[in-house]
Amino acid sequence: MLAKWLDNPSLSNLPHGTGVWQYIFTKHYQILKVNKKSKKGLISALDQFTKAAEALMDGVVALNENNEIIWSNRKSQIMLNLNSRKDTGQPINYIFRNTDLIKYLEQENYEESIKVSLDTQTDKVIEIKIIPFGEKQKVMIAKDISQSIKIESERKEFISNVSHELKTPLTVISGFIETLENMFTPKNTEHKNILKTMSGQANRMSKLIDDLLTLSNVESSLFQNRSEKLIINTIITKLKKNISILNNKGHKIKYRIDVKPNIYGSKKEIESAFLNLITNAIRYTERNGLISISWGLINGLPIFEVKDTGSGIEQKHINRITERFYRVDADRSRSTGGTGLGLSIVKNIINQHDGELKITSEVGEGSSFKLIFNKESVI
Repeated sequence: MLAKWLDNPSLSNLPHGTGVWQYIFTKHYQILKVNKKSKKGLISALDQFTKAAEALMDGVVALNENNEIIWSNRKSQIMLNLNSRKDTGQPINYIFRNTDLIKYLEQENYEESIKVSLDTQTDKVIEIKIIPFGEKQKVMIAKDISQSIKIESERKEFISNVSHELKTPLTVISGFIETLENMFTPKNTEHKNILKTMSGQANRMSKLIDDLLTLSNVESSLFQNRSEKLIINTIITKLKKNISILNNKGHKIKYRIDVKPNIYGSKKEIESAFLNLITNAIRYTERNGLISISWGLINGLPIFEVKDTGSGIEQKHINRITERFYRVDADRSRSTGGTGLGLSIVKNIINQHDGELKITSEVGEGSSFKLIFNKESVI
């Protein structure tokens, strides 16, 4: 009787028994009841999860250890052209054929997301991020960033155009100010001071425009050949002349340059990055302070480092000081002639060279700025 019931278990047709059989039937009844309740709970939870995933603005695809599709929401099906019936159980790279995605899956390094172009005609771009979970399973999240990229591109173009338009009239104004300064005799002290202030502000604005144009060109990769053979020792020698003019606070500058490692890159950009870091150190290090400049291989990586004994930077500012116009101390930055774009330019240059800017600092002890290039850049 029990064997027959186990073939088709149901709470409605549970057999009756006496003695030990009654106990066994009762136990089976309780287990079946608990299982039925658990099953309902799981179905309800799964239904809620599915509804929540469908409501997301981003595409979500669950993958197994072989990168086969377990489940996908409607947004991902539209975005990646997936069919929930046909494609479930199929490897994602067989259906959504993209070289960058295939490489991303093969490398299994999911710390960073990747950007994938869907359609060159419509400029559709999605950002894909994979999050491992459970036993070698993954969740792939796809976000449409086409609009964000378009807005960013328009912003950069606007800044570039405005900077170009401002440069010519500002050059004319600076020229007239210089002419007027030469017209007044030393007795006209008040007038000369006014013109000197005007000239200083015009020069500051000119420096700001130059930095904006540099940043715009670096970001858009305009006219840059980043495969030039760079002799770093020659670049450092050239920079020393500029540094001697800038160093008006009696800083002690030490050089530790290994002449052997040279790299491929953009000469103009690398010179700009090096000079920006050195200029920052000079600007924010107190009089008679020590600035150390080094270049060489560390663990096979070419590294340019500028260390100073300045006032240092609080940790809360470290992650933000490479943002455009971000200043730790706005008043001090302006008084020393900073535009707030130097480190942003440096970061963009090293990013374009597939390297990394690493900043470490301690208040009262000084700061270290490292430009870390990749191994492939070494000549």
